[in-house]
Amino acid sequence: MHAAVDTKSELPVAITVTPANVHDSEIALKLVKKASSVLVKSPKFYLMDSAYDCNDIYETIKNDFHAQAIIALNLRGTRQPRAGFDFDGTPICSAGFRMVYWGSDNGVNKFRCPHVLDKAECPFGTDWCSSSNYGMVIKTKIEDDSRLFCSPHRGTKNWQKLYDERTSVERYFGRQKKHLGLESITVQGYRKRIENSQPTFVQ
Repeated sequence: MHAAVDTKSELPVAITVTPANVHDSEIALKLVKKASSVLVKSPKFYLMDSAYDCNDIYETIKNDFHAQAIIALNLRGTRQPRAGFDFDGTPICSAGFRMVYWGSDNGVNKFRCPHVLDKAECPFGTDWCSSSNYGMVIKTKIEDDSRLFCSPHRGTKNWQKLYDERTSVERYFGRQKKHLGLESITVQGYRKRIENSQPTFVQ
């Protein structure tokens, strides 16, 4: 069973039931489409855990629903990040330091020199990579890689604050199991599973 839940009211706006062998990522966009069709105001963000970490979900949410997917990366089996970046999409400067996120504007993330901002002690200073007192600047575009780059930037306080709101769906399912008997379903088979699950949502 899968549900798209409004983070403020903690009420479901889309529900679907699938066999256990259907992976979470296969149903995500169907839920997004259902949710989008019933909501008066289109969501700006869709929050999901790492089970939904796949390129198609990021791309479709960005291009078709004009929103940002906030998804934890599934780094299982990933040995090296993309060249010039850390695993979370933060650029690495020529001296090997993580650059400092400096905001986002119209789908473009801006990063500044960590030495200039007193976030790193670079033995080379700033002269070898920039002639400006502002320091080296690198910008990333979400359209170039909608999985790696997002706004707000992954790992920042604003990103984490949004991602933490995902717990609303966990509380929703907790109530279903505790108060509405969802955890007591023992009938096997997809069709019977739907028949036993549907009354749960009539409340």
